[in-house]
Amino acid sequence: MPPQKLARLDRRAAELGQDRSGYVRGLVDRDLENSSAPRGHVFASEDLVGCVETGIKSGDNATVRKTIRQRLKAQYAANR
Repeated sequence: MPPQKLARLDRRAAELGQDRSGYVRGLVDRDLENSSAPRGHVFASEDLVGCVETGIKSGDNATVRKTIRQRLKAQYAANR
């Protein structure tokens, strides 16, 4: 870890009245407590980012999938 980052870590721990290892243990404990709920599947393939022009500025996966699904249905209906 870079010395600058360790210095920031030590300063933050000191602000909270802890030493470095106590501060890091607290962060780990908090993270493990918050992550106990199982997370549903999330589509997170960076290979596909930007490969489809959706016409929307930004959107979550559900919005992008909905837009693509609508376009495919319209294309299918036009080609019937």
